[in-house]
This record gives sequence, structure tokens and C-alpha cells, in this order.
Amino acid sequence: MQRAVIAGVRPTRLELIRLSRREQIARKGRDILQEKLDALVLEHARLTKELETMAASIQDQLQDTSDALILAGIMTGWVRLEELAAACGKIPEPSVTASQVMGVQVPDITMPDVAGYFMTQRGYSMAGTSGQVDEAALRYESVLESLITYASLEGRADRISLEMNRTRRRVNALEHLVIPRLVRTMRYIEFRLEEREREDLFRRKRMKQNMERKER
Repeated sequence: MQRAVIAGVRPTRLELIRLSRREQIARKGRDILQEKLDALVLEHARLTKELETMAASIQDQLQDTSDALILAGIMTGWVRLEELAAACGKIPEPSVTASQVMGVQVPDITMPDVAGYFMTQRGYSMAGTSGQVDEAALRYESVLESLITYASLEGRADRISLEMNRTRRRVNALEHLVIPRLVRTMRYIEFRLEEREREDLFRRKRMKQNMERKER
């Protein structure tokens, strides 16, 4: 039993009270962490489902965009289409900030107004191009916005997954290590106190018997 208890503990009633308080705090902490873990699991499941839906949608968008680009190349000519693409402005850099989700710091990836940006930074006049070129450009801009949103959600899901694993380890440590060891230590102290009381009782009886014999 001694190997399973906390080392250096004195078998006293004061120590028993102190360990009892520690056990109560450990159980409350475990319950709070378990509630947090349950919430994180639900949020991660929601994000995973949203990412799966978005991935399928992006695949469809990419197929439609590819079809629009092929049509634009056929109608405008691939050489002219390359010239128009080279005249386009540079894609704006995304900004990465942080926010809190259930106490977890997660990344937020955003970009400037993509549609409004490319309307002014395309480098060519929409009046001088075919509708197929403009359609392909609009579809690529829409795909870019979807990819940025997907990346932001994926980063959030990854951070929540890390916090889930960290919280689960803490819950398991409290459930299977800290609390059981506290309980075993308290039982050990109770056993030693009871053993000491029996020894004291036996000693008092012997003293009483000796005194009675002397009186006789």
C-alpha cells in the first residue's frame, strides 16, 4: 500500500483533512476540465463537418472555374488570355490575427475585399474583353475567397484539436493518477489511525489490569 500512496505523508488527522480538501479540489477541477473537453469535442465535430462541406463545394467551384477558363481561352485566344493575366495586379497578402474560442487562441485569416480589389487591380478594361474572360476571373476570385475561409477554419480546427488532446491528458491524469493516489493515501492514513487507536486501547487495558493486580 505504501508504494501507492503519496510519499512523505504523516499519518495524522490534520494530514487526513488536508488530503480530503485536495481531493475535493481535484474532483472539481476534473469536472470543469471534462465540461471543457465535451465542449471542445462538439466544436471540433462541427468544424470538421463544415470543412467537409466546404471541401466538396470548393471542388465543384474549381471544376466550374476550370471550365470557364477553357471557354475564355477558346473565345479570346490563349495568347491574348496570357497577356491579360500578366496585366493583373498582385494578389493581396492575407492578414492573420488571433481570437478566442472557448478559451483557446485560434487563428483568423482574412483578406481585403477580394472582389472590390480585383475590380480595380485587374490591369485591363472589362469593356475591352469578352464576357468569358470576366466570368473566369470572377470565378477564380470566388474560389480564392473560399480557400481563405477554408484555411481559417482548418487552422481553428487544428488548434482546437491540440487543446482537446491537452485537456484530455489532464482529465486522465486527474481521473487515473491524482485522485486515486489521494484516495489510497487517505485510506492508508485511516488504517494507521485505526491501528494506533487499537494499540492505545490495548495499552490502556493492560495498564488497567496491572493497576488492578497491584491493588489486589
